[in-house]
Amino acid sequence: MKQIPLKLSFGFLAAAGIAAAQPSFEVASIKLHPEPVTHSADPSVHGRMVTGTASSLRDLIEYAYSVRSEQISGQPGWALSVHYDLDAKAAGEGILTTAQSREMVRTLLADRFQLKVHRETQEVPVYALVAGKSGPKFKASETGATGGYSVRTTDKGLHMDAPNGTMEQLARQLSGTAGRPVQDRTGLTGHYVFTLDWFPADRVPPPDLDAPSMFEALQEQLGLRLESTKGPVEKLVIDHVDRPSEN
Repeated sequence: MKQIPLKLSFGFLAAAGIAAAQPSFEVASIKLHPEPVTHSADPSVHGRMVTGTASSLRDLIEYAYSVRSEQISGQPGWALSVHYDLDAKAAGEGILTTAQSREMVRTLLADRFQLKVHRETQEVPVYALVAGKSGPKFKASETGATGGYSVRTTDKGLHMDAPNGTMEQLARQLSGTAGRPVQDRTGLTGHYVFTLDWFPADRVPPPDLDAPSMFEALQEQLGLRLESTKGPVEKLVIDHVDRPSEN
C-alpha cells in the first residue's frame, strides 16, 4: 500500500527532471541591433556558435520552431519592428546540428522573452497546387539523380532549378511568396526535373517589368495551376511574450 505514493513521487520527479533538462546554451547574448537596419542575417550555426544579425522576434521563432511566417499567429507588433543581435555558444565539442541549435534557441526564447506557445490546426485560405488540363510539362528525373532544388533571385523575380525535385518542395517554396500556404494536391509523388521563373505574388512588380506572375509561370512552364480553396494548416500560436532585457 505504501509503495503506490512512492511510485507516483518517482514518476513526478522523473518528469520534472526531463522538463528541467531542456537543451540550452552555455552562454548567450541578445542585444538590440542599432537602427537603421542596413543588413541582416538569419540565425545560423558556426561550429558550437549560433549567431543572428538584426533578427526580429519572428525571425527567431521561425528558426527555433522551423515554421514559416504565415504559420505564426498572435505575435505583437514589435515582433517585426524590433531587431536583435544574437550570439550564443553551446558547451561541448563538435559541430552543433541544426536540430540541436533549434532546441537551444527555443529554450532561450522561453527564458529571455518568456515565450509561451502552442500548436493547433486551423482551416485557412490556401492554394491547392494541381495539374493543368493538359497535364504536367516536365519529366521524371533519372534514377540515381542527386540534388533537390535551388532558388536564386534574378532581375525578373525568382528562378527555381530542380534537377531532382518533388511537388512537395515546389509547394513549400511557392508558399513563401504566394501570400498564403500552397498545398501539393497534384498526386505526383516522384522526383522530377524542372525549372521555374516567376515574380512573387506577394510583391508589387515594377510597371516596366516583363516577367510572368506566379500563376502564369506555373501554367505556361510546368503545366500546373493553383486553385483557391481552404485547407488545414498547422499554426504556432503565441500565448505570451515579453520584450527581453539585454544580456
